[in-house]
Amino acid sequence: MHQEHPDIPELLAPAGSMDALVASVNAGADAVYIGGKRFGARKYSANFTDAEIGEAVTYAHLRGARVYVAVNTLVHDRELPDVAAYLNDLYALGADAVLIQDPGVAAIARDVVPDLPRHASTQYTIASPEGVVFAKQEGYDRAVLAREQSLGEIDRIFALPARDRPGIEIFIHGALCYAYSGQCLLSSVIGGRSGNRGACAQPCRRNYALVAGTADQYGRMADPSPLPLHEHYLLSTKDLCTYSLLAEFVKRPFAALKIEGRMRSPDYVAVVVSIYRKALDAAAAGTFVPDQRDREDLATAFSRGFTGGYLSGDRGPVLMGRDRPDNRGLFIGTIRSCSEQETRVTVASDTVPAQGDGLVGIDPRDQKESGFVIQNPPVRIGPGLVIRQQTGCRPGMALYLTRSARLERTAAAIRRAPGPAGRFPVPIDLSLTVAPGIPPVLTGTFRLPGREPVTVREDAAFIPEPAGTRPTSSEEVTRQIRKAGGTAFRVCDLEVTYDGGLFIPVGQLNQFRRQFFIAAERALMALSLPAADRRMEADRRLAALLPALSRKGTRTPRVPELGVFCNEIESVAAAVQAGCDRVFFEADPAGMESELFRALAECREDRVRFAWKWPRVPVPEFTRKAYHLLPALRDAGLGEVMVEGAMYAGPIRAIAPGIRVTGGPDLNIFNARAAIAMAPHCPGVTLSPELSGDDIADLCSRLGDQGWISVIVQGNIPAMVTADALLDLMGDRRNAGGNAFGLADTTGRIFPVHPDPWGRTHILNAAELCLLDYLPRLARAGVDAVVIDARWRGPRYTAAMVSLYREAMNHPGWITGNERMPVQVAALKERVRSMAQGGITAGHFIRGLSPD
Repeated sequence: MHQEHPDIPELLAPAGSMDALVASVNAGADAVYIGGKRFGARKYSANFTDAEIGEAVTYAHLRGARVYVAVNTLVHDRELPDVAAYLNDLYALGADAVLIQDPGVAAIARDVVPDLPRHASTQYTIASPEGVVFAKQEGYDRAVLAREQSLGEIDRIFALPARDRPGIEIFIHGALCYAYSGQCLLSSVIGGRSGNRGACAQPCRRNYALVAGTADQYGRMADPSPLPLHEHYLLSTKDLCTYSLLAEFVKRPFAALKIEGRMRSPDYVAVVVSIYRKALDAAAAGTFVPDQRDREDLATAFSRGFTGGYLSGDRGPVLMGRDRPDNRGLFIGTIRSCSEQETRVTVASDTVPAQGDGLVGIDPRDQKESGFVIQNPPVRIGPGLVIRQQTGCRPGMALYLTRSARLERTAAAIRRAPGPAGRFPVPIDLSLTVAPGIPPVLTGTFRLPGREPVTVREDAAFIPEPAGTRPTSSEEVTRQIRKAGGTAFRVCDLEVTYDGGLFIPVGQLNQFRRQFFIAAERALMALSLPAADRRMEADRRLAALLPALSRKGTRTPRVPELGVFCNEIESVAAAVQAGCDRVFFEADPAGMESELFRALAECREDRVRFAWKWPRVPVPEFTRKAYHLLPALRDAGLGEVMVEGAMYAGPIRAIAPGIRVTGGPDLNIFNARAAIAMAPHCPGVTLSPELSGDDIADLCSRLGDQGWISVIVQGNIPAMVTADALLDLMGDRRNAGGNAFGLADTTGRIFPVHPDPWGRTHILNAAELCLLDYLPRLARAGVDAVVIDARWRGPRYTAAMVSLYREAMNHPGWITGNERMPVQVAALKERVRSMAQGGITAGHFIRGLSPD
């Protein structure tokens, strides 16, 4: 809207409810991001109805703030008509932008409401200059970077020409996901609640044990034993707080600095946004000095312990809060002694708790806690604090402030602030004419940057009467009309034409002024809404698109190829000899060049198709080396590269023209529109493992016979990739025997854990996907390839599993659906079960996701 300081990064605040939006805007947010009741990645916050979104836009726009709506979940084909209509509604309501993850949704937004700005959600996993350039090419106006980016890595992005990148947005405060956003299926594989569908159950905040064992001949962990660790919440991060880094941020051309927290309370939002607003303005002015009270207030509002995150280079114990996953608040000090009458504390904070505050004592020895509310004013004695009441605590406990009566009063005052002028009221020039026998006329003119002037006229509902003894003076008229407090405007020039001699009650003047500013605010709001002709054009585009979104076609059934993912050179030969049709090889970076040429030669010799599979979220060290190798590999016969991010397709084809680029499962292809949108980059894609069999059939039918589709049918599905080096917790014990590692949850399930050469960790599902008996359904759907994920399982597993699937697929009558499953195939499944890691599951293939 009418922001006056475009050089300052936008302060973007969360709102999970209308009360939280009011708090965000009143606290000084330049923009607020919200979610509707559908298609937003925070299913369990209150969220906004369509009518409430309209109210939110009005409230924010009148106060100079923008509203972005999250439409950032993956969407089924059957939901696409509703998504298209929803995007059109958001456009008509005046939303300033939409946040999107699904490329199919982005394509629909581009087709229906091209004027509505699109922001690439953090779920898009943009973690490289290639990702930023791709977002720009795809028409995104802004890219929200992955939280794993350091400032140094972001500087590489800012080194790109400005024309090649959209606006850059980063998170600066709030909860941190353990995994790369958009690349986490842990909640999905554990309980069917998908983070990609807005339903994450936060399993990373649960209790886990790290276990070690020895890999058997099939790559499974044998004889797992827990490692003795003092901490149990191994995947729980601290909360991000970059308050002290704001001076660094304003030196860089960020478009927005984002606070996480759509599930937080309005009071939390009010406190956190107001602190960052004050600090950001000071940083922009060059006067920012971090304030200890503000730091402590941020912790009191909510904190699992603070970290500067990957932005500041934090890793390991500085980043992680593995001792407990919940709110700690502000550390006050350590309890020295307790009695029935008082508790004495050695103070470590500048904040002194007050009457009405809530505190909790936590024993670091066993994590037991005791909470209480201060009933009497505490007494500060030197470095100590005396709380004169029974607290239920015990000596040695750490004492935390988790509820501050002072902050609650501050938040309430912010939420009550009448506004709506906010930080940037709109200048308006007024002209008032008062004459005998006719209603007064008030005319105002305002202009927003880049817009034509807008003139508003209001005729009074009264006619002034001749005065008796006390005529209303021109000064009194001027004084009353100039009052614009509580509106979106600031009166600049005021011209009053009035010769005097009339009596005008003050109440009538005030009512007249209020009516004028209501009309002026309507005119101001109209500027933020699309013009009627633009809305009609969007309606026509929607009507034209809806039949295509609902239309199903026919895809020719086919016997699919059998493909294998592997990451050991010995497994390539095993897969080829066992009868696979296609190998997707993720080479060890240490011997990448020699392994790739060897694997390529082995596949060519046996006429097996070969693809170089790139890792998830490739690091710059990998891409530099990979780009260098591509021309020679192409010349040696490499014809295909599989990527887990479409942003790498363009550079690959530019460096090695003629290479076919296909998409792996981490592209999160959830609907036919997404596959079509990716086709110019990746003409072949692997579908999301979160799709059911019915979803796959629906998607394929909508594609018709275009595109190449693969589906993973066997293996422990990767549940997450994280930048945390989890196995560093083992210290020297990592080299003391054992070569298989896992995370054991409280039910005894073990999730395999694999480090990669770049210090990251890959965590797999505890049970192994097996769709052997559903191959006919996939064949009837027209799936082109079924894939065994044999990474980390070794050549024995690879050979055995490929042989089993090959044998099953050699029953063509069964595969094409004309025969019932032979007894031999049922026996094959039992052999699969005997080699599986953690048992077998059909995943989401039968029931789909919950609550889908």
